[in-house]
Amino acid sequence: MDPCEATAENTDTNRRQSVSELVVGMIGIGQLGLPIAANLISAGFKVVGFRRNDRAAFVAQGGQAMESPSDVAKAADVLLLCLPGESAQLDVLDGPQGVLAALAPGKTVIELGTYTREFKQAQALRIEATGAQVLEVEVSGSPALVTQRKAALYIGGHASVLDGCSKVLEGITDSRFHIGPFGSAVAVKLIANYLLTIHTLAAAEAVNMGRRAGFDPKQLVEVLRQGAGGSTMLTVRGPMMAEGTFSPAPGPFKTLEKYLDMGANLADELGCATPLFSAALPYFRRALEGGMEDLDISAVIQLIEADSVAKPTNQVEQK
Repeated sequence: MDPCEATAENTDTNRRQSVSELVVGMIGIGQLGLPIAANLISAGFKVVGFRRNDRAAFVAQGGQAMESPSDVAKAADVLLLCLPGESAQLDVLDGPQGVLAALAPGKTVIELGTYTREFKQAQALRIEATGAQVLEVEVSGSPALVTQRKAALYIGGHASVLDGCSKVLEGITDSRFHIGPFGSAVAVKLIANYLLTIHTLAAAEAVNMGRRAGFDPKQLVEVLRQGAGGSTMLTVRGPMMAEGTFSPAPGPFKTLEKYLDMGANLADELGCATPLFSAALPYFRRALEGGMEDLDISAVIQLIEADSVAKPTNQVEQK
């Protein structure tokens, strides 16, 4: 009996199956997909995967590289799709070597990509038409946080499908939240990245202010992150701002770009007042338009520094 078939009669069997019996497929083993796959391998799963090029890192982690998306879908009990955009998703789903042609009843697809709710729901219907089941899982956290098992998973879909695939999700991280029906998780992901945008700019303002006040920025970040003004972004990106090191980028501006657009659209659709996001957005747009797209978003501090006026000549430096 398939491990992710979510009928009432096989739920107990699903729970009893050992991790070693499950085959997990991974299509999209890049910046985010690779640490997800590595966590699953470390948890004891057999992981098969596909990427058009540069599969060496996946194989080095213990994964088994396949020759096509179809091969992965045929081999896997649970198939994870971690693709950067809607066009890439369609490329993987369609065609003779695509996923849809290889899906069948008893398989489950876990959609990890962030797309519009309408697109997600349309593709879910196509997947379900093959007899397979589908679950929406949004990942909140950088690749580094995924590696540390500190990322959060926001899950949308039927509870029975989630129950059948719980072992796989447990293999990725300890923080998992069932948000609601399929299509609901993407809204929470957009709200999370909405906050990330604001918090990153706020951290940049604080580090810039502290440096201009004469403090050692590294010490300042360490002090502030443990107090009432601390935040995840200050903890993660404050040290990068203090050191002025923005590459290699765990979260580049070009990756955030679609979340800026989707978050702004969601706020408009809901009629939300957005004073902080509206103030932050132009800085990230400037970075994207100014050739900073490959740098980590912590480099937004460079724009804050550029916009700051010269310090008064009579300013007393802190000791």
